[in-house]
Amino acid sequence: MLDGLDLVLRWFLDDVRGKFPDSPVLFADESGGSLHRGTIRNRLRYLMELEGRPATDLFSPHALRRACATHNYERGVDLVAIQQLLGHWTVSSTMRYVRPSATLIEDAYRRAVTTTLGELTVEGDSSA
Repeated sequence: MLDGLDLVLRWFLDDVRGKFPDSPVLFADESGGSLHRGTIRNRLRYLMELEGRPATDLFSPHALRRACATHNYERGVDLVAIQQLLGHWTVSSTMRYVRPSATLIEDAYRRAVTTTLGELTVEGDSSA
């Protein structure tokens, strides 16, 4: 998974989750219900402010989802796999989350041009 996230999730499942009421929800509140998205967002903001992070460093859980989608895409993970990971109904929803870096786009362009030029050169040599 993304940058050792599997280790964090394993720790959470092994050492933390069992301390909450039995529930099908992965991240449950004290009563076993789903955490409200505002709770997670507010807690994350509070912890970052507690660390003394500047306002420009603040991010949201939604930004983490976007980062997860983008990092997996840039590492070559299939879009359908990312769609399933994020729980989206369609790949088009997932594509709105993916924000490839300029470097990734430039590298893809260079590979495409190099491949096309190589194919044109081979075609030109075979007709001579």
